[in-house]
Amino acid sequence: MLSRIAESMFWIGRYVERAEDTSRLLQTHLRLITEDTSSETEACRTLLALMSVDHVEHPTHEDLVRVLGYDGKEPTSIFACWAAARDNARRAREVIPLDLWECINTTWHQLPTGRFRTSRVHTFLDWAQERSALFTGIARGTMVRDDGWEFMMLGRSLEQVDMTSRLVASASLRTGSTQWPSVLRGCGGHDAFLRTYRGLQTDREAAQFLISDVRFPRSLMHGLVAASDCLRRLSTVNGQAARQSEFPARALGQLRARLEYADVGELLENLGDEMTWVQEVAAQVTAAVANNYFVAEDPTAWITEGTR
Repeated sequence: MLSRIAESMFWIGRYVERAEDTSRLLQTHLRLITEDTSSETEACRTLLALMSVDHVEHPTHEDLVRVLGYDGKEPTSIFACWAAARDNARRAREVIPLDLWECINTTWHQLPTGRFRTSRVHTFLDWAQERSALFTGIARGTMVRDDGWEFMMLGRSLEQVDMTSRLVASASLRTGSTQWPSVLRGCGGHDAFLRTYRGLQTDREAAQFLISDVRFPRSLMHGLVAASDCLRRLSTVNGQAARQSEFPARALGQLRARLEYADVGELLENLGDEMTWVQEVAAQVTAAVANNYFVAEDPTAWITEGTR
């Protein structure tokens, strides 16, 4: 597969996943702010810090919706993610099924481009998650399982690991009995968690479920396993690809081992630092994949595209 096509497929997977996870993260924090309005500014600043946004002073919930939602000039916004996914889909149009292209294109055309009423925020965020789910369903039902599919799933898996770690880290930055249920709902795993642990709801079990339970598709472990499997399948093409995937596969394997065998209590004590390390490994693997598989006229082009 041409490196430009592989790169586009990789970033399509990342941007669509980022749009969905950003909507989940934003929706979770807006609900927490509604429950406790006394610390709105601090909660808004915390979320923006988690998303590597530091240019908004004294943020409010309206700033959150703008920066992470509809403002196309903000690279962290849902709008910008879908716009970038569409640009990459146009470059890879010859390998993308028509139904998948129409899903991406229609979503981009239906995105709000300006400020909307507060009452519409959750409707918009629900819609954003539904469009990502539609994309996933169409992709799974129509795409051939070739290199293009593997690169798209690799990008999606790495982004899911990164964004889930941000959701988990948000639990360590708040206090109160509602933090973990809210984070679980943000990942869409609250009901699955209650069934798995038979109603037992503690910080330890919630953290273990989101970090190391490979059965839950939005857990860190599930994303790491999926990314490793994609690299393994790509490496079977030829010897050069196998050598190219050595560092990414090793880095993901080391992270999996650390999270799988670490004491949950110790993880909870240093949750913020541990999740930051997860994000750093995801960034290192992305850099290695870009350097090994993608060729750009500008060597820093992939860095610009992946920056939040």
